[in-house]
Amino acid sequence: MAKNVSVELLEETRSLHDILETCKDACKMIGISDENMWLDLEINGYLVRYNTRDELYQNLPSYRRTAWKFYDLYGNSINLPPDLMDLFGKSTVYHSVKELESQDQIIVESRFLDGFNKFIIEHGMDQISKSLRIHEARISKDEIKHVLEGIKKKIQELLDMIISLLEIE
Repeated sequence: MAKNVSVELLEETRSLHDILETCKDACKMIGISDENMWLDLEINGYLVRYNTRDELYQNLPSYRRTAWKFYDLYGNSINLPPDLMDLFGKSTVYHSVKELESQDQIIVESRFLDGFNKFIIEHGMDQISKSLRIHEARISKDEIKHVLEGIKKKIQELLDMIISLLEIE
């Protein structure tokens, strides 16, 4: 079964969500579920386990950390200074794999950016940056693909381990 799933992963004949479910079942059958709790997090999304943004960011796999693109009210791209990007430009893609597979981009609405806009008003470097208002942030299709590729790589590592365990027995 693990070899078949590995081929399906490589050939992309099944969704990552379905492959993760199969991997979860395989882990249960061979008794390694406890070491692979990340399967549930990928299937259900990371918000089910972590309550704060900081806790989420600290525990999120590196392939789920991406860069946001910021836009004003009129849809114009906003380039933030490097110091602000270091503070606020890192996004956490906490969505379930099923959500990610079905979206071309993720949009973070302005109501979730109020704290960010307040910070810019108070700490902007000059008058232009102080008057800047972020209307929305987006995680692009390329960034989502990067996350999905990271998930695929981790699944393949798990499948390789399962195959080795079963070949030893």
